[in-house]
This record gives sequence, C-alpha cells and structure tokens, in this order.
Amino acid sequence: MSDLFETEIEVVGSNGNNLMKDGKKPVDKKDMIKNVAIAFLSVMLLLTFFSNTIMNYSLPQVATQRIQSGSISPQIRGTGTVTAEDPYNVTVKETRKISGVAVKEGSHVDIGDVIYYLEDNESEELKTAREKLDDMELSYEQTLFSGDIPDDVISRVRSGGTISYDAYQIKLKEANDRYDAAKAVADAATKTTEYLTKLQSRDTNEISYNKDTYSYEDALADYQITVIDNSKTMTEEEKNDAKKYWQQIKNENSRETKELSTYSSQVKTSYDQQLLEAKENETKAKKELEEAEKDKTEIITSIKTEISLCDTRDKIAKQREKIKELEEASVGASIKSPVAGIVSSLSKAAGESVSADETVAVIQIDGKDMTTSFSVTNAQAQKLKVGDAAKPQNAWMFSNDFKATLTSIKNDKTDPAGKKVLTFKIESREVTPGQNISLAIGERSVDYDMVVPNSAIKTSSTGKYLLVVNSKSSPLGNRYITSNVEVSVLASDDNYTAITAALNGDEYVITTSNKPVNPGDQVRLANQ
Repeated sequence: MSDLFETEIEVVGSNGNNLMKDGKKPVDKKDMIKNVAIAFLSVMLLLTFFSNTIMNYSLPQVATQRIQSGSISPQIRGTGTVTAEDPYNVTVKETRKISGVAVKEGSHVDIGDVIYYLEDNESEELKTAREKLDDMELSYEQTLFSGDIPDDVISRVRSGGTISYDAYQIKLKEANDRYDAAKAVADAATKTTEYLTKLQSRDTNEISYNKDTYSYEDALADYQITVIDNSKTMTEEEKNDAKKYWQQIKNENSRETKELSTYSSQVKTSYDQQLLEAKENETKAKKELEEAEKDKTEIITSIKTEISLCDTRDKIAKQREKIKELEEASVGASIKSPVAGIVSSLSKAAGESVSADETVAVIQIDGKDMTTSFSVTNAQAQKLKVGDAAKPQNAWMFSNDFKATLTSIKNDKTDPAGKKVLTFKIESREVTPGQNISLAIGERSVDYDMVVPNSAIKTSSTGKYLLVVNSKSSPLGNRYITSNVEVSVLASDDNYTAITAALNGDEYVITTSNKPVNPGDQVRLANQ
C-alpha cells in the first residue's frame, strides 16, 4: 500500500513552501492516511454488501402462509359411467338403407317422432324369405313326385295328414317281428345244413378208416403167409395150419369190406337226401328273410320320407307366415320413436345400412332413472347417508338443474371388508347413458382454530409436522430460520387441513420451496 502512495518530495525555496518536482503543491501526510482509510472502509463495505446478497440468492426460496382459523369441508370424489334404467333399444325387423338422420344425440323425442329416414326399397329379408320359399316348394314337389313314394303317403301328405308316432311304431314293429322270425328260421336252416354236412363228413371218414384198416390187415396176412412159405423151421403141417389162420382173416376182411361198401352207399344216399331237403329249406328261409328285410327297409324309408315331407310341408307353411309378417311389419319411409325420451345414442349415419334386429338408437325413456356408481373407503362411506346430494366436479359444464342424489351404499364385491359402492341417481338433460361423470359429495363444514394449506403438511417416520419460519435480526437485516413443529391432523379437504400443535396460531409456515428445506436451514422469502 505504501508503494502506491509513496511520492518523492523536495524542499525548494527559502520561504518554507513545499513544492513537488512538477510544480504541484505537495500532499499532506495526514490527508493521505485519511484517504487510505476511507478507501479501505469503502471496499470492505462493498464486499460485505455483495457477499450478503450473493448468499441470500443461494438460499432456498420459500412461500409462506400464516396459520389462521377457518372451516374445513371434506369432499369425497369419484368417477363412474352413467347407465340407464331399462333403456329402450330401437330396432327394425328388416335390412334397410338410411337416407337421413332426423335427430341428434341428446335430443328429446316424442312417440311417433322420426329418428331416421329410409330409402324406399323392399327389404333384403323379404326378398330372401321369398327366394327361400321358392326353393323349399321346389324341393318338396320334386321329392313328393320322385316315384319312390307310396301313393298313400303322397295322398296323406298332400291332404295335410300325419300318421301318429304310435302308428309308425306299430308298422315298424310288425316289420321287425317278421324280419326277426324269418332270420331265426334262416339261421336254423343254415345250421341244419352245416350239421348234416359235418355228420356226413364224419361218417364218410369213419367208413374210409375201416376200409383202410381191412386193407392193412389183408396186407399183413399176405406178409405172414409169405413168411410162412419161406420158413425153414416149420413143418408142412404147421405151415398149412398157420396159412389157414391168415386166410380166414383175409376172407373175413373181404366180407366186411363188401358190407362196408354197401353201408357206405346207403349212408351217402341218406345224407344226400337229407342235405337236399335241408338246403331247400335254407334257400326258402333265406328268400323269406330277404323279403322281410326288403319290406322292413321299405317301411323305414317310407316312414322317414313321410316324416321329412311333413316337416318340409310344415316349414313351407311357416315360411309363408313369415313372409306375411314381414309384409305386414314392413317399415315405411322412416323409423319412428315408439317411446318418449332422450336419444342417448345413434348408431347409424346417412348412407349406412341397418340389419334386421340391429339396434339403431337408444332412448332414455322419460321418467326412467339414470345412475352412476363408484367405490370409496369404508371410512368415507361412514360419513355419508342415503339422500345426500352430490355436485359435478366440473360444475361449469352443467346447468343449474343438474341433480345427483345418493341412493344406496353397498359393499364393494371386489373388497367387501374395505370398500363401499356409492350409487347416485342422476337427473339432467345434459347427461346421457355411457357418459363418464365425476361427482363430489361433501360433509358439513366445521370451524377450527388452526388451519393451514395442505401443502404445508409434511410427513416423516414419526408423523406429521410443519416447517415454521422464525425471524432473527442481524446488522445486515433479518434472517429467516426454519424449525419443525409436530402436529396432529383433525380434518382436511381439497385445500386446507385443520391441526392441533404447540403453536400460538399466528406463525408463518412454509407451503412451497424451490429447493429441499430441512429444520434449521436459513431460507429467503419469495416476496423479498
């Protein structure tokens, strides 16, 4: 600092006046020290001012509101879809094309008022019904006179007669009984033929076996005779005796063989006669079975055909009745309202086609209620009673005649233990079924000593609290320090909360801030 203010001074002249080298008057040393001090203090003051200002701008900025007395009016809110009680669905019985729409959704119509204008053409249903009748009649006539139907059936069907199911059952039973009897006889005849054939085969085999046995014994006898003739040990007498024995066996076998041949011929003749007779019986029985089966098939076919023809005949009659009804119910040039009420929806526009039995408009009948429902907690429901009035949350959208009345409080099936369903009756010409509507229903207002904005209430692990702003004086102005005060919430509504706390009731509490604020923090006020 001394270097900045150091000046070379010289003493010139004899009269004692001090002058600078450049001719200027020299500065007094005391003045110099005074100026330095003033400059130093000015710099310090400026630094102090700006540092305080910079610090203030770095502090959280908060908005505050004074605690005051006031009233709390809690509101219960909910949104539901409006439904109509017994809405009337306008339909037509035939397909037609829309040429124009006479009303708008929300319009009121009286009985007979035109809703839609129609093109003046015959309906597709009537055209289709007539074409179907032509096809049915053609098929019916072709079947009836195909040449396969008995004349008595044709006459009965054409005259409108119908055999009862009992009569059908009797005819079918007779055919079945004949068939069953013929089948039993044919089966028995077949079995007889098969049995005789087996017996003949068995006896023939037995005769053949005996013949083979005799042939074997003859061969054995010839062998023994040969052995005897060639024997060296036997005498002639012994040979003759032995040969005589074997010759007797051969003679006896010859006799038995002749008798067996005669018996075989007799057996064959007997079996041939029996089999011939059995086969004749079998052929006759099978022919009878074929006739019985054919008769049964013809009767079954006749019954089926007659039933089918009678059914077709009756369907043709019904189709004619349907055409008559379509002609009588044929819509004219317009679709008119059969009831008086509010048109809640129109499903068709000009140029579109409407199908038979399709809903083209829905009318909320005069005098019928519209309702809406939504769920609330059990605690909320306990504050309400049937008959309480509700208001729309967006009241500006509705006129003053809007009315919503609580009609029932029931358990919510999705949470019977924790929720209730509130149902409201809606009365307004500006509301239509299917519309979503938001309602608010409130409790009576109650006055409290201390009320704060809802945004002032903070929550911690220990409960609810407020951040209160306390003012402290300093040489540079007031400083604002926060502190927390635990509170108990008595009631609240959409905007304010009633509390009790260790407060005087005139403190300022923080409602919003641009930064997080904790108890003990210094803050700056939004309006400063």
